Amino acid sequence: MSNDRTVKDGFLDTVLKQIDSGNPPEARKTFERLKAEGHSETEALHLVTAVLRTEMTKMLQQGKPFDDAAYTELLKKLPHV
Repeated sequence: MSNDRTVKDGFLDTVLKQIDSGNPPEARKTFERLKAEGHSETEALHLVTAVLRTEMTKMLQQGKPFDDAAYTELLKKLPHV
């Protein structure tokens, strides 16, 4: 269980860094959009984190590089992914 928590914390830390740095800009834009649509900051973070986790899992399962374009497209679809 603690390993799962560590992985979740790692995804959240990555998303927080993306939002803070604006790299990729879509992470911050999506976070701000979700808050403007009425989601709490926590909900918005969890939604963006879920998309990152989905793309990272796909990358590892398929043995391919991270797909920035797919990540961006999923972010645009939030919260309906």
